Amino acid sequence: MATTKRKRSISIFLAAGCLLAGSTLYLLFRPTTLLMFHWADSAGLMGSVVTMRTWANGFDKYLPAWIVYSLPFALWVFSYLFFMGRIWKNSTSPVRHVWFWCIPVIAIAVELAQSTRIVPGSFDTGDLIALILATIFGFFGTKLIQLKKEVTEL
Repeated sequence: MATTKRKRSISIFLAAGCLLAGSTLYLLFRPTTLLMFHWADSAGLMGSVVTMRTWANGFDKYLPAWIVYSLPFALWVFSYLFFMGRIWKNSTSPVRHVWFWCIPVIAIAVELAQSTRIVPGSFDTGDLIALILATIFGFFGTKLIQLKKEVTEL
């Protein structure tokens, strides 16, 4: 029982950590013209965001561009997969597959659609690779946790 709680805690901590890391990269280093900054302003949080950005000013020149521009969304997709894996872990409903796969499939499809100008935006191979890797790692990570649970129960 204790190992089940520990695995649940690890999954939730990993998912929340990836969500927080991706959000932090966006808040600190991405252009303030993005929609999320309008939301922060509407919520009265822009003063705090500006303070954090001032503190981190110049640090981004030490980071590879893919960390600032491709990694955050990949971290969000990875986080989503771990949250969905945890939420639906004991379910046998086929709906669990729809919920698990909808965000990574949509994210990859949108990135590919940007390359053909079906969807507005800038196609980036790095974004596509990061999304695919996040999906693969998220899928196998959740499967690994489930497999360890099944082995432990034997």
